[in-house]
Amino acid sequence: MGARGTLHDMNDRLQNGALAGLLVLTLVLVGFSLRSRGSSPATTQARPTTSSASATPTPTPTKAAGPVVFLGDSVTEGKSATTPAKRWTALVARSLGLKEVNLGHARTGYLRVGPDGSCGDAACPSFKDSIKAVVAAAPSTVIVTGGGNDTGLPADEVSDAVTATLSGLRKALPDATIYVVNPWWDLRPLPDTLGELTTTVSKAATAADLTYLDTEQPLVGKPDLMVASGTNPNDAGHAALAKAVTEAMKP
Repeated sequence: MGARGTLHDMNDRLQNGALAGLLVLTLVLVGFSLRSRGSSPATTQARPTTSSASATPTPTPTKAAGPVVFLGDSVTEGKSATTPAKRWTALVARSLGLKEVNLGHARTGYLRVGPDGSCGDAACPSFKDSIKAVVAAAPSTVIVTGGGNDTGLPADEVSDAVTATLSGLRKALPDATIYVVNPWWDLRPLPDTLGELTTTVSKAATAADLTYLDTEQPLVGKPDLMVASGTNPNDAGHAALAKAVTEAMKP
């Protein structure tokens, strides 16, 4: 073999070696790629946690309703009821679900004041002079009864006192519910002026934009509802008055 044959053989061996090296390198790179792909840790995304129960809003406190204030005479005060809980005002307050504030005073009326010393050292005030006390109780509801003690007084003065009382309550308590009950009577003979007084109260209540309640006369001619003296109701009488008022208050 000549020099050219030897040189040709050497070139073939070099080419074969280069090809073999290239093949090995390729296999190594492929293996590394597969290994890297398989061993790379899986990436996870943190998910926000959600509560299965929706958030409960904080309730907004509601303002409690004001009390119901009763303005009247001895029947409103609860004379002859065996306990304050059995007087008609307490029964009505309970039916309304309101606290009772009782401003009834014996022997008073729209115009008439009580006897000297009936309220401490002073005379108990008339209904007209009790407006400030009613307003001070911050009522949501007011119920005015009575007027029978004003019979026998000058009609024009009584009429002015009725108007001043009812219009004054509306002006001082524009948002309150105010009821005005017809004047009640007892077992004594009916005075001639009671009908006129009832009309005066009804007209004044309407003019002042108050709710007038015509309960008629729950006690007249019913001795079983009265104590022995005949001027104040017993427990049964108070229950009858409460029923008459609550029935008249219904729409």
